[in-house]
This record gives sequence, structure tokens and C-alpha cells, in this order.
Amino acid sequence: MRISDVSQRTGLSEHTLRFYEKLGLLPDVAKTRGGIRDYGERDLETLNIIECLKQTGMPLRDIMQFITWCTMGDQTIQNRHQMFLQRRDIVMKQLTQIKKTLEIIDFKIKYYADAMAAGTLGIYQDAPRHAPCLFN
Repeated sequence: MRISDVSQRTGLSEHTLRFYEKLGLLPDVAKTRGGIRDYGERDLETLNIIECLKQTGMPLRDIMQFITWCTMGDQTIQNRHQMFLQRRDIVMKQLTQIKKTLEIIDFKIKYYADAMAAGTLGIYQDAPRHAPCLFN
């Protein structure tokens, strides 16, 4: 696949794809005789895991370390396993925070729906102060 094809399939810009390759995140992108990048399915899989790790907040230098471990073979299985255990813990904490945020958003949706139905925000004047994010 040409870089434009990969850009379309992944949603990543061609600039980002070149940047990843320059950093070593895509270490083995094949090239045609004319020097044009020729991405394969394995490159797409690598990009998928890179984007997954980025979504967890993992810094590029740590993703680069993971890619390096992958190129080193079986001797780094434990390192990679440990890295994913740590990522899982981070994602679980993020998920907990997102759930709390969603509770506040759901509360505010109901809050404003009730206020619209009543024609005033005054319906919550006597609401308990423990209500999440009560400010108008």
C-alpha cells in the first residue's frame, strides 16, 4: 500500500506516518525499487497498536521502547507483558474517572431537562449540597 492508502485507512496524516517511521516506530516499512514506501498488513497492525497505546496516554518514547522490545524477540516477552499490565492499570483508572464524569454529565442533563420543564432553575434551590456539580 502507498502512504496515501495507509493514511486513508488509519486516519493518520502522511506527515505522521513519515514521523513514526523516522522515530523507528515502523522499523521495517518495505520500499519499491523506486524508493516509494510499500506498507503491508503488518505495518497496519503496528500502527493500530501504536494508536491504542497513545490513547492510553503512553508517551512516544515508551511506545518506541515497546517496538524495540518487539524487534528483539522472545527475550523481551516479560517486559512487554509487564508493560501491558501497567497500561491496563492506567486504563482502569481512566475508566473509573470517565464513569464519574459521565455520572456528572447525566446528572446535569436531568438537571437542565427538569429546569426546562419547570421553566426555572429555581426548582433546585433546596437541593442537597452533595449533588454532583450543582452549579448552574
